[in-house]
Amino acid sequence: MNILVINCGSSSLKFAVFNLGEADIPLWSGLIERIGTHTPLRISWNSGEQREHFEIPPCQHRQAMEWLVDKFDKLGITATLGGVGHRFVHGGETFRQSVLVTPAVLATLQKCLDLAPLHNPANFEGIELTQKVFPHLPQCIVFDTAFHATLPEHAYRYALPKKYYDEHQIRRYGFHGTSHSYIARKARQILQENRFYAQGIVSLHLGNGCSSCAILDGKSVDTSMGFTPLEGLVMGTRAGDIDPGVCLYLAEKCQMTAQEISDLLNRKSGLLGVSGVSNDLRTLLEKEKEGHAPSTLAIHIFAYKAAQSVGKMMVALPHLDALVFTGGIGENSPAMRARIVGHLQCFSLFLDSDANHTHGKATGGFIQSAGAPVKILVIPTLEEWLIAQETVALTSTISIEL
Repeated sequence: MNILVINCGSSSLKFAVFNLGEADIPLWSGLIERIGTHTPLRISWNSGEQREHFEIPPCQHRQAMEWLVDKFDKLGITATLGGVGHRFVHGGETFRQSVLVTPAVLATLQKCLDLAPLHNPANFEGIELTQKVFPHLPQCIVFDTAFHATLPEHAYRYALPKKYYDEHQIRRYGFHGTSHSYIARKARQILQENRFYAQGIVSLHLGNGCSSCAILDGKSVDTSMGFTPLEGLVMGTRAGDIDPGVCLYLAEKCQMTAQEISDLLNRKSGLLGVSGVSNDLRTLLEKEKEGHAPSTLAIHIFAYKAAQSVGKMMVALPHLDALVFTGGIGENSPAMRARIVGHLQCFSLFLDSDANHTHGKATGGFIQSAGAPVKILVIPTLEEWLIAQETVALTSTISIEL
């Protein structure tokens, strides 16, 4: 039985098909971009080692989904599917674990759309569309926030009057939970196979979005993102932690609206805002070589804030056994890993430069220097594979009940 995993964004549709009886590499995967724009859609299609690229006329999510189903039908993929798994960014306090799609679940989900207005509505549309094109398949929803449901109250509550939590559920939720959950499992497995301690782990997910997570015995006990994905580390276009007084100042002195401040902090800040050039770290590293001072500053701020976040996560752990780098930057940038760990030597974290340069591929993912007490790993995250696993687990309960 194959499982289709869908991640529907505001202008994109990411998909992957897994057979969980085989490797954790998808049989087919791809990305449809530029949905809802006036430009042709760009489609990437991967099958094993094959890479194909297509363009189709501008269209909305519904037509993009229909194109995908037609492609599946022609390749005989549809007949092999046994379920569909969806990524959903924010489940609030209601959804603390993965669930099967039912009319009642969809009705409750609609009440969560405002919690992540940049993500939840698109995720919801993806579920509705998939139900229409695959009405015979059971469907599962995996929430980015669910892994952080184990945070203790002192970690998730803000120091605000309780009525704002009671009446508006204003608290820290955390995100990237599917990625951190996968890292929790995989890191524990790798460490135990090598006879290392695996109780206290810090997972550092670095991409265009960035977050850290303190993992104790496989459970999330603290994380850097909060009520929204804006809190925490500096990111590609997000400011990360900022004095709330800055927002008040912008509103009062610059006459900026709430929407304008939101756009500034979410889309115009971070690496892009500081450098004035790009949100792509690779571009900034090249610009740094050219002597572009704003790019150098953006890189330094990014590394410093990431290292600072590791220190914060350590407070939630009795001891640190391992630091794990994941995400596009975490997995692929030796330069950024070196800069971050350079700030953490006071915590006995030291890199092996050769292992770091090759992303730990010859050392089982380990990149710490010989004899270092704290292990450092590079582990590629496989969020879609974890969603597929959750889908199989939940859909199997249907068979048992029947």
